[in-house]
Amino acid sequence: MFAKIRYAWNRGCAWWSTKINQIRQYFSDEGAAGDCFWWTDVLLLLGGVLNVHTSNWIHERKIRIIFQSLSVYTVYVFYLRLYEALHEKKDASSLIMEITKVTSISISCLRMVAAAFLIKVLNTIRSFVLSNSISSGDVEYDEREQNNFNRLAKRAIQVIFSWITADTIFFLIPSSTKDDLFQFPVPSFLIGEKASKILNMICVTSIPASILPKTISCTTCIGVMLIGMRTKLRVLAHRFELISHQSISNEDQLYERIDRDLREFLTQHRMYLSYLKISKDLVGKAFLLVHYFSIFAIGALLYACHEIERSFMTVVFGAAVSFFLSEYYLLCYLIDSLQDEADSIEQHIFELGINLPFRPERRSEYVQLRTALMIIWMNTRNGITMNCMGIFEINTPKFLSLINVAYSVLTFLIKME
Repeated sequence: MFAKIRYAWNRGCAWWSTKINQIRQYFSDEGAAGDCFWWTDVLLLLGGVLNVHTSNWIHERKIRIIFQSLSVYTVYVFYLRLYEALHEKKDASSLIMEITKVTSISISCLRMVAAAFLIKVLNTIRSFVLSNSISSGDVEYDEREQNNFNRLAKRAIQVIFSWITADTIFFLIPSSTKDDLFQFPVPSFLIGEKASKILNMICVTSIPASILPKTISCTTCIGVMLIGMRTKLRVLAHRFELISHQSISNEDQLYERIDRDLREFLTQHRMYLSYLKISKDLVGKAFLLVHYFSIFAIGALLYACHEIERSFMTVVFGAAVSFFLSEYYLLCYLIDSLQDEADSIEQHIFELGINLPFRPERRSEYVQLRTALMIIWMNTRNGITMNCMGIFEINTPKFLSLINVAYSVLTFLIKME
């Protein structure tokens, strides 16, 4: 008897140990989850976006259907609460709160639709970021930068998943404020008290997992893409740094070497600019939704904090405000960081132009090299800036104007009471 129990225990321990090792290997740097794009694929899947990279995953369709069903159910509850508020002619603050929730969830769905429309372009940029088409000639440097990119992007997405998990846990905590905001609107005597509690629990606990991935999946993918494009531009800058710091005593060899290296650089630079052009169009379209959603979401969440009683829901809403501010700022910062890398290329161009020796007998080659440097300089300076569908230029100072407009939305909602 004891021998059988010991045998079963040993087999169970061996099976459990094997599973733990498999999971540990899967989530290690060498495993599938060690790739930052695996995390973006999971986020897109939870957001309900069809993606070629997840189509062959086990239970992919079931997971997508479950999360889409939860989203549809949450949307239904929010619209039902708005209808109830209008039908019963509730006070202005309650009506504003319901309109705010409906508008927020509608914009979240719009952002999910945007991700679905832009997924092919995102995958195109993803292939470029993962390829070795851009190199500096220093293999160790290129590998180090690619690893740094993967590590940074992966950590950022893991923070997002931690935020979603924390919100889900917070929404499980009993609170009268939470019940007032998200309670299932159908009276319990119509469907039964037990059924009403179950439906209410499903609605409340599913809000973070069903809504947040839709809201942030597109922006997260674009953020990862911008980090990857910055890494590629940094590799190009390092390549130009190596060109500008060449030390060859023979001037004839120096001219030939610089000419050959510049031709290789121009080939890679043109390729980079072609993908950057695709990225700029993608960022411009997505940032339009991010900009106007952030204005409304930040103002509405601050209004919610102003209206509800001080409770853990105030902390949840405050954290959401911080997140949307961070989302907007980080996008602006990443776009500005591209310009910083472009400035470093311009600095290396200046150094190479200053140090390029002039010889009368090689005047034509000297002029050609300086012309090539000027072309690279102009393309680099003019090709990096991004704008939001031609409405405004995207940069860090735009973040300050966002705060001003969001504050105006807050004061407008307060005055409507």
